[in-house]
Amino acid sequence: MGDYDLVGLTAVICLFGLPFLCGIIAIIANAWTKAACHQKDVDLKHHMLASGMSAEEIERVLNAGKGVETSVETWSDRES
Repeated sequence: MGDYDLVGLTAVICLFGLPFLCGIIAIIANAWTKAACHQKDVDLKHHMLASGMSAEEIERVLNAGKGVETSVETWSDRES
């Protein structure tokens, strides 16, 4: 095996192997992040259920800040 073969092999590994490895690592990191986020949501829901919150209260807490409209009466509804 000459010096030229080693340079060629290194070039092939750098051109094809590293981007593939980075892509695989990104996919795994994304899945791991989603799983951790889901586990935190589940833990929060279990904690709220254990503390005696109703389903409506839990839904209101989870949807707070997401822009989801709830059936809560607003001041403009009271005036009309």
